[in-house]
Amino acid sequence: MAAPARVRKLPVPDVMGLPLATADKVLRQAGFPGAAVLYEESYEPPDHVIGQDPGRGSLLEETAPVRVRVAKQSLLRFLPTVYQPRSPGERAFLRDFLWIFQHLYDGVSRRLDTMHEIFNPYTTPPEFLPWLASWFAISFDETMDEALRRRILREAVTLYRIRGTREAIERMVRLFLGLDVEVVENRWPFRGLRIGVSSAIGVDTMVLPEVSMGHTFVVKVPARPEDLGEAVLVRLHRVLEAEKPASSNYFLQFSDTEGVTEDTSLWRVGVTSVIGVEQEETTHGG
Repeated sequence: MAAPARVRKLPVPDVMGLPLATADKVLRQAGFPGAAVLYEESYEPPDHVIGQDPGRGSLLEETAPVRVRVAKQSLLRFLPTVYQPRSPGERAFLRDFLWIFQHLYDGVSRRLDTMHEIFNPYTTPPEFLPWLASWFAISFDETMDEALRRRILREAVTLYRIRGTREAIERMVRLFLGLDVEVVENRWPFRGLRIGVSSAIGVDTMVLPEVSMGHTFVVKVPARPEDLGEAVLVRLHRVLEAEKPASSNYFLQFSDTEGVTEDTSLWRVGVTSVIGVEQEETTHGG
């Protein structure tokens, strides 16, 4: 049985006197899930923190929320005098009951007031990152951490304008995989099977559809396949398939195949010979 994941303990920042929205951001930036709010009737400025538990500098598990007391005026003040408590410190069931509805109402109001933050890659909650990425037709890999996902979203606006170009493909591969690849446009490494001089397949004979150089490109990868590993190669193909124009084809050229150009023949039989009489087979790497 695998050992349970160890939970870190983090120092609690000081949020006393801050507006509730600011205090919640400070706590989230410190690594906590946010503030657990408890309203308290007070003459302090409304919606400001007047108490926190635990206090500043205390160590608390990163998964635990920090409890804060927030100054608020109760909805009880809008009711007739008969429902008001006789003294300020007196416990009133109706006031405590109305706090429930104020929490619900203010929770919705805070979400509406901060709606614009959802569309910002710097401030959107982690659970909204895949949804925001779908606007730019980007799919995150499960191995990506939150910082990398936010970085990709920051670049997405600029890259979307030039999507499908050489620059965009190179930058997306660099962002997703950290590889500095080079895209060479209008190139294809092999012409296929060539027989003789006047019977080159793809020129005056046809076995497969002709490859249009206007819709092909070579991706030069500065590594060998075995150095990258199968998982990285799968991710590389996914990025290229997602970012290339739909009508284009690409070829991966690794560092151990340097020198391969579109002039290289995959298989040549003879020079001026006739098949079955004089045969010379030359196979180039494929």
